[in-house]
Amino acid sequence: MAFPGPERTAPGSMVALIAALAAAAALLPATSALAISNGVPDGNGHPNVGLLAVEEDGRRYLACSGSYAGAHKNAPSIGVFLTAGHCVNWVPDSGISASRLWVTFEPNVIVDQETIEVTAATWHQATAVDFDPAFGHDHSNVKDYGVVLLAATVPVAPIQLPSAGLLDALAANGGLRPGAVFDNVGYGAIPSFKRGPVFYAAPPGRMFSTSLFQGLTPSWLKLHMNSDVGDGNGGICFFDSGSPKFLHQTNTVVAVASGGDAICRAENYNQRLDVADARAFLGRYLQLP
Repeated sequence: MAFPGPERTAPGSMVALIAALAAAAALLPATSALAISNGVPDGNGHPNVGLLAVEEDGRRYLACSGSYAGAHKNAPSIGVFLTAGHCVNWVPDSGISASRLWVTFEPNVIVDQETIEVTAATWHQATAVDFDPAFGHDHSNVKDYGVVLLAATVPVAPIQLPSAGLLDALAANGGLRPGAVFDNVGYGAIPSFKRGPVFYAAPPGRMFSTSLFQGLTPSWLKLHMNSDVGDGNGGICFFDSGSPKFLHQTNTVVAVASGGDAICRAENYNQRLDVADARAFLGRYLQLP
């Protein structure tokens, strides 16, 4: 889902990109391609969480978030950036080469409010993207996970992927009762509910918040946003798509942000990574626990 405004000012093919992201988002629950709401600057708390940008006319524009999952298991010089499927499924038909995708892990990037142009000192270039070929075919199992293959590995410690059925095991052992906490980290827009219509501000960089467990399905990890009730918790919003859902205070990512309610306020849906379909896809590129 496009952040409000950029389609009015972005260059030509950026309009096509934003339209493609919006079309992909329509396959997902509620509103998608979602920013960290009610968050705080992450600083160096999660150096393996990055921002995905698209280059146009020498400038780079914010598209999604994601995380560094490590070296390609069959080509150890290649880095693997984990994100949502709808963040990359538009690439093959867009006329935009994967080499025009870039990733940065800087915590304090600058994002222009109107154009969503991103300024960062260090970038990592992509060489290819991939996503599940069945993405979006079944609304009960959207398979909204994808990868960006980077030209080189990244000098940060990668995330830890979950073991098979980890969330089911936690649920069976009472670890997913209401109140269970998950950590959100991403580069999305900032919603405000203080007065009048919802306003979305450009993200100030990598942000962190926590969300409470809401529900578990064979495809989704559903979390409460509670971003305006003053309980200290938050969620995701525009451009947080693909961002990781960490088990609280760990490096284990159990899902990627996929969608949420239209004003980034109530709930968000996250594609599970511990299920068989996700593991089959990710196992093409990464050693799985």
